[in-house]
This record gives sequence, C-alpha cells and structure tokens, in this order.
Amino acid sequence: MKFKTTSYHSHLIKDTERLSAFYEAISDYAIKNGINEYRLIKDDNDNLINKVVYDLGCGSGILSYFASLYFNSVVGFEKNHRIAKYASENLESFDNTLILEADVLELEGLEKGNLIICEMLDTALIDEEEVPVLNHFREYMEEDCTLIPKAVNNFAEPISTDINNISWEDPDSNFNYEIIGDKIRYSEINLEEYIDEEFNQILEFKINKNSIFNGIKITTVTFLGDNIVCGPTPMFNPPLFIPTEKLDVKSGDTIKIRLKYIMGGGIESIETKIIR
Repeated sequence: MKFKTTSYHSHLIKDTERLSAFYEAISDYAIKNGINEYRLIKDDNDNLINKVVYDLGCGSGILSYFASLYFNSVVGFEKNHRIAKYASENLESFDNTLILEADVLELEGLEKGNLIICEMLDTALIDEEEVPVLNHFREYMEEDCTLIPKAVNNFAEPISTDINNISWEDPDSNFNYEIIGDKIRYSEINLEEYIDEEFNQILEFKINKNSIFNGIKITTVTFLGDNIVCGPTPMFNPPLFIPTEKLDVKSGDTIKIRLKYIMGGGIESIETKIIR
C-alpha cells in the first residue's frame, strides 16, 4: 500500500525497525483479543475485533492502518491540516477508520478507548507532546486500556565533546565526543500511569578516564509491549547530547550534575548544573 506523506513522514515510514516494532505490538494485542492470523478487512469484515482504538498524533496514518486490519473502530487524530488530509486520503477506503483534524489536547466528550497508540515520542520524552497528551487523554481510557508504547527507560553517560548546543545524533552529525564514564539508567517511565511532566534529578557518574567532562549523552529505549523493545534508531529517539559546564576529571572520580527538563516542553526547557 502506498502512502501520501510529507518528506518528514516519508523518512519515518522508511524506518523499518520502528514500523515493524509498532506493527508487532498492535498485532500482539489483536492476538491476545481473539485474532490469530493476518486478516484484510475488505475480505473479512465480520471478524474484526470489537474494540475502540485511538491513534493520537497519527501522522500519515500508517499505525492507524495497522490497527484497521484487526479492529472495527479506529480513529486517528492529527492537528496539522496538510498531514491530516494526507492521512484521510490514505485510509479513505477503510470503512472502520476515521481520521480527524484535531489537537488531542483540546478533545472532549469521547467514547473511552480500549487501545491507545501514541507515537509522539522523542528522546527522554522532552521535545514531543507524548506526556501531556497522554495525561490529558486518560479520562478517555477504559480501565483495562492498553497503551502502545507502554514505557520508556532513559540512560545517561558522561562525555567529553566539542558540541556547543543541544544536538541529536544522526548520520550527518559532524561533532565529536568520547564517553568517559559508566552508563546509568536514570529514569523509568510507565506511560500507563499519570506522569509528572517536570523532571528534576541529580545524576551521579563514575568517571573511568582522565579527561574534561562537559556533556551528557542521553539514550532512550522504548517498550512497545511486554517483550517488544525498540530504539534508538535515526528516526526514533536518536541519542541526545547536552553540553554542560566544563570540569577536569580523573579516572575514579564521581561527579554529580542536576538535570532538569519538562517532558513536552522542548529542548529549551533543559537545564544542567554541576553539583560541587
């Protein structure tokens, strides 16, 4: 099936690791709810599962398409007019799927959903609206509602680097860095529960080489299901590099740094401070 997309969403669709993980999570939920084989809705409408599925920030509609193969009511929301138009055209032949141009944060009075798909993801959940959107949408979730994704783990490493600005890693990155200490898991976020959008924590790093500490590398791993893990990939939560104050360090040193940000508040909300 061909999808009409923007150039950005075209890159997302080409990220096969990301797409296959989401498809596996959606089909796994379908299998747990009664479907045990791949079905095309045009051939087998009567066997669709009676569940309400919402795709929040649906983009091109590719994840709504995956859900439409299994469930009898799929609604995708997209606030960008052009992208919502493309998604609606992509899925216009699917009677069980509806694309609405809407800002999820302004939605009211919806039927409660059984499955919520929300791929408004970014490294450490900082630069996209996953957390505020899910917090707002919780009143429209059934008690046994399943979320895809369901959790993220965030890891941090101390680095010595030549970057001057907050940057994501991509194939065209032209900055240099060296990891100079042990990786730590600094946060575990259960997306199925209410989340405090303000993160404020002291990270403690064990340094393993003589160097200059002046940055943090953050890596996010996403759990789409109980045994389905994805990322990072170039288009799915790529590593984030945050420059800090400079500090001369030696192997064996322990350094502490306060890291603050707002999930959904953008990279401009990031603050760091070395604790001396």
